[in-house]
Amino acid sequence: MGKIDKEKEFIGALKVYLALITALLMGDVSGTVKLYQSNILDFTFWMGIITIIILAIIFMLLAKFMHKKINNLEEL
Repeated sequence: MGKIDKEKEFIGALKVYLALITALLMGDVSGTVKLYQSNILDFTFWMGIITIIILAIIFMLLAKFMHKKINNLEEL
């Protein structure tokens, strides 16, 4: 397998991870909003808020890394 093919496969795997993070983020947001609308502001709600922040940061870092890898394909 050539180096460019290996990089393309790696970028494909990053896309799958990005989709997984997106699905987790959507589920967590919907659950946290449901708790907020039910006026249940307990430990679970605050853990949801913290998880949303962590997943959003992971999403941004992963997207930035993926775009850097895509831009580096020009050099191969």
